[in-house]
Amino acid sequence: MKIELILWYSNENAYHQLAGNYPNQLLKAGQKMQWDLPTGTQPPYQKIIQLINTALQAGTLLPGQQLPPERQLAKQLNVNRSTVQHAFNELVSRGILERRVGSGTWVNSGKWGVLSQKVDWQSYLTANRLSDPDNYMVRLRQLDGQPRVINLAHSSIGADLALPVEMTALSGNQLVAQERHVNISGADELKEQLIRHLTGYLAQSVTPDQLLITSGAQQAFYLIAQGLLQFGDAIAIEKPSYFYQLSLFQAAGIRVLGIPLGTDGSLDLDELQHLYYRHHLRFLFVNPTGQNPTGQTMPLKARRALIAKCQELKLPIVEDDPLGMNLALTGSSIKTLKSLDPDNVLYIGSLSSLIGANARIGWLIAPPQLVDRLANIRQEMESGISIFPQLVASQFLKAPNLSHQLEHQNAQLASRFQNLRQALAPFESTGRLTYHRPANGNNLWVTLLMPNTLLPSDYTIFLANDLLVRPGFLFGVNQNQLRLSFTNFIDDLVTALTQKWARVMDQLLTTER
Repeated sequence: MKIELILWYSNENAYHQLAGNYPNQLLKAGQKMQWDLPTGTQPPYQKIIQLINTALQAGTLLPGQQLPPERQLAKQLNVNRSTVQHAFNELVSRGILERRVGSGTWVNSGKWGVLSQKVDWQSYLTANRLSDPDNYMVRLRQLDGQPRVINLAHSSIGADLALPVEMTALSGNQLVAQERHVNISGADELKEQLIRHLTGYLAQSVTPDQLLITSGAQQAFYLIAQGLLQFGDAIAIEKPSYFYQLSLFQAAGIRVLGIPLGTDGSLDLDELQHLYYRHHLRFLFVNPTGQNPTGQTMPLKARRALIAKCQELKLPIVEDDPLGMNLALTGSSIKTLKSLDPDNVLYIGSLSSLIGANARIGWLIAPPQLVDRLANIRQEMESGISIFPQLVASQFLKAPNLSHQLEHQNAQLASRFQNLRQALAPFESTGRLTYHRPANGNNLWVTLLMPNTLLPSDYTIFLANDLLVRPGFLFGVNQNQLRLSFTNFIDDLVTALTQKWARVMDQLLTTER
């Protein structure tokens, strides 16, 4: 039976969001769409699922678009309402649709909870489109490195701040010999140095068989996704979170669900429990210290409450602590989640905050049986990790003046943070933006105080003015927020940023809705 449905937008802003995100689509409020249930012998609810999936792949249905009420759709398709409900329930469970209390059923406007389809490459393209409307990051990378650009997008330290690494001379034969005898979980020499520096910070004894050396923190996340999770599993992350940008979970068929993050860095534990029972969460991935992008550090009371809730739910935690070695070397008193619950928490760290992201040295602290399993998975996939960066990292951690060098680096970062505050001061004092001072880390989470909610396409105005920033939608939120990283913001750029920011604010205020 062939029918016509009018899919409508509940308000003008929703229409403009669609039009702004998908300029190649001829979108008009009240656009007529042809619906025709597929032929075949499958049950009617499966035909509805097929119809909606096909429309999503073709772009006929778009993220953020509202579907007709179930009763209306059932009448027009000449099926029972329970059939429509069954189809919608299945699509909601996959994260394709979402129900909003009081306003019906909508096409998911992000990738929260989305379950990718095996072999269906179009779904991967769609997933990437949902997380980055208008290919924002592609355009940002094209501008990266150009001399006229002010780069506030990259939080990793550059070569001018990276701590020096001195390497003891080794012959090629010595490197080959060490490569042959290195443990598949990592070099013993590097493990020894990590244990020496991290034992006090983690307030527990760490043994070599609990350590897996990785090519940066992201490889640890990847191995967890490949070795401890399977297609269709659900995990929870903070909302907002830089985990939202990572494609490795969705590529593995892992559903990602967001737990709202409070202004003090705490998590909404009621929502965590709700999602745990609704979606059978397998892990909680959390970045409690210097959270990326907000810079918040979870208070000790909230950490204890989170640990207690996860123990109650029997929900394992993956703690990402990119600043951990920095804090360990400076004698920080912050209690990690790992220190509060050694058995329930997998701990991930790296050297990127000290010597830059290109160091590609990270570690996972986990029960020995998990370390063995993940090391073997990596060995099967890529023949382990090279000995050379491990030896470089080991030599670096042996340096006798490491703490002094780190103090100098932290002082430089504090100065660059003050540069950014100075550049933004005119807009903060006039009520055009606000932010909270980051407790740790190199990022400032800024809220723009605008009369309208900005659309993802609006943030391209920053790029047009040679300002590289990371908008909130890249982290899973759309609330006029953006992350500014001050690692590369030297004092010579203060005046230029103030001028460029003023132009951007004026253009955003005059953008037609």
